[in-house]
Amino acid sequence: MNTKTKIQNSKFPVVFCSLFLTAFFYYQNCFAILNLPPPPNITDPSKVISEPDMKRLALVIAYVKQYYVKKTEEKVLIDNAVAGMIAKLDPHSEYLDETDMRDLEMVTEGQFGGVGIELIPDQGAIRVVTPLDDTPAAKAGIKAGDLIIQINDKFVKDMTLRDALNMMRGPKGSKLTLMIARKNNVKPLTFKLTRDIVKVKTVKGKLLESGYGYVRIAIFQDPTARDVAKAIAQLKKKGPLKGLILDLRNNPGGLLDSAVQISDDFLDADKLKDNKLIVYTQGQFEGAHIVANATPGETISGVPMVVLINEGSASAAEIVAGALQDHRRAVIVGTRSFGKGSVQTLLPLDDKTGIKLTTALYYTPSGRSIQAKGIEPDVVVKDLQLSKDKNEAGLRIDESKLLDHLDNADVNKDNDSDFDENDEDQKLDADRQTEKSMNLARGDYQLYEALNILKGLSSFPK
Repeated sequence: MNTKTKIQNSKFPVVFCSLFLTAFFYYQNCFAILNLPPPPNITDPSKVISEPDMKRLALVIAYVKQYYVKKTEEKVLIDNAVAGMIAKLDPHSEYLDETDMRDLEMVTEGQFGGVGIELIPDQGAIRVVTPLDDTPAAKAGIKAGDLIIQINDKFVKDMTLRDALNMMRGPKGSKLTLMIARKNNVKPLTFKLTRDIVKVKTVKGKLLESGYGYVRIAIFQDPTARDVAKAIAQLKKKGPLKGLILDLRNNPGGLLDSAVQISDDFLDADKLKDNKLIVYTQGQFEGAHIVANATPGETISGVPMVVLINEGSASAAEIVAGALQDHRRAVIVGTRSFGKGSVQTLLPLDDKTGIKLTTALYYTPSGRSIQAKGIEPDVVVKDLQLSKDKNEAGLRIDESKLLDHLDNADVNKDNDSDFDENDEDQKLDADRQTEKSMNLARGDYQLYEALNILKGLSSFPK
């Protein structure tokens, strides 16, 4: 297997899927940095803008300059005109000013100031796509799908995303209050956050049980594929792997190349027959067409896999889930993903500003576009909150309620045990494992069910 899967198309050197940083917050994008020349007819503006439209724009600027209540600089008017023009195209296209362009330079470094939320405009409000792992937002309890309705003392209704982000800006240690509407909650929730330097650890790995590994990817950044390989190597040192869970929940995306490399690590081109695709994109200009194929070899050949997704899994995370699902390499478990299937291209206007324009859609190996549809899991498992105490309100879990539990044929007999006292250690070990399983179920029900499914997969002959 190649150490780095090559994306076919040299005109697409850097592609980002989601993970665009602005105003110290994340919001949905998959974009590429292209050094493309301007369209050839730009030297003759009349071929781009008709004379009547040119006059209309000039008239508006003249009116504002002469009659607006406050003096306004022409540059501000032009910037606003460009910003409005691009923003009206779709939620992911936008004008980037000098501050945005500087923020962009930090996008793959994994450290930035803020509270760690990815946002997207949603019908006059602002929706949380996902809180990033171990950030102030995640620690405070903000969840994917939450609707922000008030920032400090200002309601966000009909506020632009840029205006909202500007209000949320602030130095490390400063305070921020968000009022949020959450599904199934009658009253709004209020969160008091403290801005901080957000350091994102992209990969975490551990053994859930002997032989069953777990790797969590928070964001797809430049070193993520290498970090995943290291995490799996560490798991292998503890013994042969019987199965692996790849957790992509609340993963907003990141570098497409990283997502392709990780997908390739779990796919073997020699086993894929004719279709060796990982992902491809299509758009109206030549540079928007890219193809990424799997290469021979695999990191954990023959080891069953489960991939966890939810409504906070977007873009690059959906590319990985879609590729492994289409090639039947993994069982996808959880809830439907976000459905961000478009690619944005960063086009410079000068050395300080640019526009981010939707230029392509990406497709899974089977030809699916997930735009506004998302990845449907093979097994739907909702994020349930399980009660530890039988007297607590909510769903209580016990063995009889577990998926595929074994029935007790002697349930009505007296509890006279034939247990051999010499097997007391085995009983203690079993009790500890049961308690560990119950703790996992109460703490993360989706992960608990994913582990059950993985155990079932590993029981099948290879």
